[in-house]
Amino acid sequence: MIRYLIKNNFKLMFRNTWSIVVMLLGPILVIAVLSSAFSELLKSYEGVDEFAVGYRLEETAENNLMIASAKLAGEQTGILFYEYPEGEIKDVMQKNELTGFVEFLEDSYVLYKSADYQVEGITLEYFMNKIMNVGENASLQLQIQEDIVLPVEELEFMPAINARDYYGIVYIVYFCWCGIICATGVLSNEKKYGIVRRFQVSNISQWQNYLGKFIPIILTVAVGMAIATGITVVLYGIHWGNPILSILIVFMMILAGSALGMMLYHISHSLVITIIMQFTIVWFMGFFGGSFETYMFSGISDTLKHLSPIYHGNRALVELSCMGESTYVASAVIYSMAITVACSIIAIVAGYIRKRGKA
Repeated sequence: MIRYLIKNNFKLMFRNTWSIVVMLLGPILVIAVLSSAFSELLKSYEGVDEFAVGYRLEETAENNLMIASAKLAGEQTGILFYEYPEGEIKDVMQKNELTGFVEFLEDSYVLYKSADYQVEGITLEYFMNKIMNVGENASLQLQIQEDIVLPVEELEFMPAINARDYYGIVYIVYFCWCGIICATGVLSNEKKYGIVRRFQVSNISQWQNYLGKFIPIILTVAVGMAIATGITVVLYGIHWGNPILSILIVFMMILAGSALGMMLYHISHSLVITIIMQFTIVWFMGFFGGSFETYMFSGISDTLKHLSPIYHGNRALVELSCMGESTYVASAVIYSMAITVACSIIAIVAGYIRKRGKA
């Protein structure tokens, strides 16, 4: 029986060809537009030469410790700090050809960036943001002097990846989570011809009914994403690292996205509500996960980013592409698997409750 359901649902899906076309062309067109629009932005991560930054500070113990920490970390990342206690900041920057200037106040700091050094300015802003955040983390410490203990953190490595590779990867992941659109042919026909009511009085179990739709969806999305990936690799030269791990992560994203959509449909029993809720959830996960603003530039807190399964998938795949390895592979797979299992169970239970209520 389940083979019959799978076969029949495949036919229904491919009758609704527009949804299949959207899944194929969507990532290709989005990747083309964004990779071109942001190509200059991500070039900055190919490397920045050593540059000088000025600073001045109010004489407080906290500021003295902070600038000592900034100097130490700056020497390791090519950012050299020089003190200029007097003079108009703008004039000091121009006279000494400084990339930026940091003014340490009593409980905050003001960052000045030169319009002539945009890449270095972005790097400095990121650097200072990390340094100031680290100042609040007392668990990581490094003793600089015998009588001074400073909190420090090793700055995150910013991968040298171009815009084509980055967006060519993250939008494959993003569309994986929108795979429920491929099921519109199946779900709309269920409502149109009253197929659900027939299932409710039949001896077909809920897990059979669920798998009868779930399997065609994930296979259709997987084939569609494979074709889209192949086209973007040929057209734009997208570089994927470690094919086996990359395929595993993408497939797990497809499973999780499809399971989420099926859960929403079994709860709402409305195709329109399902699509709206799915796209809203995926948009927020993508917003926190680096689909729109690269996670390297993102100022969103790490806590929010780590709540998004898309962040784990994006980061794992991007790091595999540019470094050949990633510590996020395990979390991406486990997180996706947990979502798949949890959403599938909820969907089956919701279907069982609905069937009992109308039996």
